Amino acid sequence: MTRKQAFLTAVRGGTPDVVPVAPLIHCRYAHQRLGRSDWKAVFEVHQQLGSCHHRGPIGLGCAMSLPEGLGCTSRLLEETPEGRRTTEIIINTPRKRLVGRQVTGMIPHDPLVGKTTVYPVQSTEDWLAYRDLLELQREGLGDPVLDMVEEAVAFMGEDGMPSVGLGPAYTSLGSVRGMQDLIMDFYDTPDLMDDLLALQRPLNLRCVEGFVQSSSPVAWLDICWATGSGLSPAMFERWAMPDVYAAMEIIQQHPGKVLGLYTLGKIGQFMPMFADAGVHFVSTFEPNEGDMSLREAKQRFGGKMALLGNFNCLVLAFGTVQDARQEARRCLDEAMEGGGYVMVTADEVPADAQWDNLRAMVDTVQEYGRY
Repeated sequence: MTRKQAFLTAVRGGTPDVVPVAPLIHCRYAHQRLGRSDWKAVFEVHQQLGSCHHRGPIGLGCAMSLPEGLGCTSRLLEETPEGRRTTEIIINTPRKRLVGRQVTGMIPHDPLVGKTTVYPVQSTEDWLAYRDLLELQREGLGDPVLDMVEEAVAFMGEDGMPSVGLGPAYTSLGSVRGMQDLIMDFYDTPDLMDDLLALQRPLNLRCVEGFVQSSSPVAWLDICWATGSGLSPAMFERWAMPDVYAAMEIIQQHPGKVLGLYTLGKIGQFMPMFADAGVHFVSTFEPNEGDMSLREAKQRFGGKMALLGNFNCLVLAFGTVQDARQEARRCLDEAMEGGGYVMVTADEVPADAQWDNLRAMVDTVQEYGRY
């Protein structure tokens, strides 16, 4: 099988000839190794490594028509000789101007790391202004823009999976408010948050519709903000699961399309909900912050969904080659039986990951991961 065929077989619950191995290489590690951070650089690193591309920076957006002067812009406020950049994020709404601030480049050896120091939405009044903008965005929403996805599908061929990253409404609202304040808003102003999610969700679902129109067979919905935020099962079901259900309703109308979830944190209490929603795969089963081992997930849910995970990223950065081989063997022992498994790192490959350890991960799967 080609890398693409093996990956597709596994995420559809089947048994490929060998376990696919797809460490979550993203912009930071690609930049560290090649000095570039685009999706082609990520794919090139996978080619050098002999692994399968998955979850690189490939996404899609939608055309949008808004009244002049409204929408989101940014401007550089400051850049130091050391490379630290401070950027102002400006959201112009019909009512008021919302302003946030982001900082990047504060870690010299890992310059793509960034932090939002001020979120644009700071109050209920700001949310009301943002709601006005969401209403206009819904009215001006256009067709999905698929150029990047189609280029990636053609470029990778059978050597990788150009899977499409999708965002839920929950994360979209969190990106302008911040995770902790967003949770407090769910407690303090639940009716307003219901309104905001109802306005935001169709914008995100248009991207899901774009995915099913595209040539890519696989997409992942990034719900890690929701799973990693400490929401109770009841709150998660109310605020986050509607995004999953709505996306899967679209996917299930298009046989052959595969949609999975990218999660972090303690997901054991949410796994039955994911199974009920019919998602095709779940990733990543963190070994340090999670509450469900790969073995337990395989035993309880292996027949209902494919599993992606849970190679410990710290081993790549701080372990030896032998540590990496042992970690790969552990993952294989816990999840490869019966198929439906892809060896994936339990989060993004860190910028300081050691190349020899990544190679040991891939080589061990080639040696011991055959069916």
